[in-house]
Amino acid sequence: MEKIQWKVDGMTCGNCALTINKFLEKQGMQNIKVNPIDGDVSFEIVENIAPSTLVKGIHDLGYEVIKQNNIETPKKRKILSTHVERFFFCLPFTLTLMLHMLERWIHIHWLMNPWIQLAICIPVYVVGMAYFGKSAIKSLKNGIPNMNVLITIGASAAFIYSLIGSFIGQAEGFLFYETAATIITLVFLGNYLEEASINSTQTALKALVRSQKVMANMIAFDETHQEVIFPIENTQLKVGDLILIRTGEQVPIDCKILWGEGHVNEALLTGESVPIHKFQKDKLIGGSIIESGQIKAQVTAVGADTVLSGILNLVKQAQGEKPPIQN
Repeated sequence: MEKIQWKVDGMTCGNCALTINKFLEKQGMQNIKVNPIDGDVSFEIVENIAPSTLVKGIHDLGYEVIKQNNIETPKKRKILSTHVERFFFCLPFTLTLMLHMLERWIHIHWLMNPWIQLAICIPVYVVGMAYFGKSAIKSLKNGIPNMNVLITIGASAAFIYSLIGSFIGQAEGFLFYETAATIITLVFLGNYLEEASINSTQTALKALVRSQKVMANMIAFDETHQEVIFPIENTQLKVGDLILIRTGEQVPIDCKILWGEGHVNEALLTGESVPIHKFQKDKLIGGSIIESGQIKAQVTAVGADTVLSGILNLVKQAQGEKPPIQN
């Protein structure tokens, strides 16, 4: 079976990942891993199913495949495309509707008019249904109900109940427009906070990735067997190459000290900022900092075999896998 690796846009929580996971399971895919943090989706595809069919199915669920096997697909910018934009759009309308709760202290008689409340609520309801309602309908059509179904039912129940009361002339006992608006606005706020926490995790991972790409001082020898030191990207180093690391420099890649000694800050890996005194034959981890000393070392691991790469892979696997209790 062919291994497929995609990046999917639009996932904001574990429920989104579960929806895509269930869809792929229904299509017969195997070894499915869906990571809502960075949008990575991997699975083994059945031979008699075309990938384009799966892409369309994910689109129908409300998500977009933006990268297929490292090939990018341009994303279209939508109006109010993020949760923070939707939240701040809905907030003024919702706060205005909530003012009638201060009637004891502030007399705002015009706000008790059901038609005015309806006019204020409609923009929030339309924006909410354009996101939650659309997602809910798509999930029901595909037989995989998601959390947006509950949000849509809750907001729509309050809105329709209030609308009926407005038309039958008994608005004083039926006005719940602010409830519909509050449900939508608060969920947008919750989604934004969740999105922000995911972005902070992504930022930390990207910083870790950036720390893997640095310049190194490679040691070579000329025809007279004299040392020649020249800069090279650490991604071009091979196991067995010799490198020079000076005070204040970052260890470019996993290596073993052949000559010299120094104090090494390994906070990137251990979180402990107190430097460790390293001697000949000790191992250095790529990404740590030489706080004092000068060291000549031999490269021991490159690419996916380095400690940092291993950590990144473990984090991605942990984000994409589910424990037995969740299954």
